[in-house]
Amino acid sequence: MHEYVFSWDDESGELSGKDADEIKGWALLAKENGKIICDDINGDIPATDPLNNKAEFCALIGLDRLPDSLKPYYPTRDYPGFVAFDDVGDTDAVTSEITVVY
Repeated sequence: MHEYVFSWDDESGELSGKDADEIKGWALLAKENGKIICDDINGDIPATDPLNNKAEFCALIGLDRLPDSLKPYYPTRDYPGFVAFDDVGDTDAVTSEITVVY
């Protein structure tokens, strides 16, 4: 797993550090898509302002990458606007066909 090095000010939403630009890019993409995929709770949460909302920020980073101090803020299935993967059908599914030749 890649280790990301950055600091986040949860009050201002400011990011700094060598990987700050990459994290900002994730936040922008999530906001444009309107959702953050949360594999750990098997669904999506709405993305309104990931750099200024603790739950959205934690979802953006991922439960396995969070320091222990932020893990309690990771969203649960009770999060407002949560949509379980099994509730969306195949709308986001990607189908690929693989042919093995030997």
